[in-house]
Amino acid sequence: MKKRLYFLIFIFILSLILKTGISQVKAANNNKEKVVFLTFDDGPSPNNTPKILKILKENGVKASFFVIGALGENNPQIIKKMYSEGMTILPHTYSHDYKAMYSSVDNYFQDLDKCIKVINNLTGKDYYTYTRLPGGSDNQVSNGEILRTIRNKLNAKGVDYIDWNVSSGDAEGETVAVNVLNHNIKNGCNNTNLAVILMHDSYYKSTTVESLDSIIKDLKAKGYTFKTLEEMTNSERRTMIRMGIVNRR
Repeated sequence: MKKRLYFLIFIFILSLILKTGISQVKAANNNKEKVVFLTFDDGPSPNNTPKILKILKENGVKASFFVIGALGENNPQIIKKMYSEGMTILPHTYSHDYKAMYSSVDNYFQDLDKCIKVINNLTGKDYYTYTRLPGGSDNQVSNGEILRTIRNKLNAKGVDYIDWNVSSGDAEGETVAVNVLNHNIKNGCNNTNLAVILMHDSYYKSTTVESLDSIIKDLKAKGYTFKTLEEMTNSERRTMIRMGIVNRR
């Protein structure tokens, strides 16, 4: 009888400890710093990228740009301006030609390396910790085995591939209404303290430019700190791996 009583007391105390631990974890998560990483793909463009840089500067915010090498060659002054203003410039491949670059592992890396050389020629930077695969790391364009090998080889080279957990939705059409972009980002950030936002600075994304100032102001009002991917901490990286934003499998 005593043994049973002691056992029940032990279970009761253990349940209290576990409940306290869980509530402490929830509190810690709720009090965690709110961080947002603005990322722009598929530029630079001569019309929209300079406008985006101006808005970022006016708001005292920096962002990360996954650039297409061929467009960097066509707009070298914009790449140099990005670099001089402290933006993070990362390779998104040279051609962005899905059919060609995803036809083989070698073709992908040749395309990526060509993009890296363009950035290096314009900025002097030749080492990259991050990249973003066109279409995302789990896209349906590439053969599954080719894509897995690409991901594994990137990691073996010490490169993380970055996806996103909040999308503006600006890739869903040539132009998407400003209120739709704002709604998508607001909703996407509602339930997370760590947001990697996908946007585009390519030629037709005029509404992305139009929405950006209000997006930044709204996120600031909600207490978010803005960082570039190069400013990511080890703790944030580990969290993003668990969330499937970094090195998604």
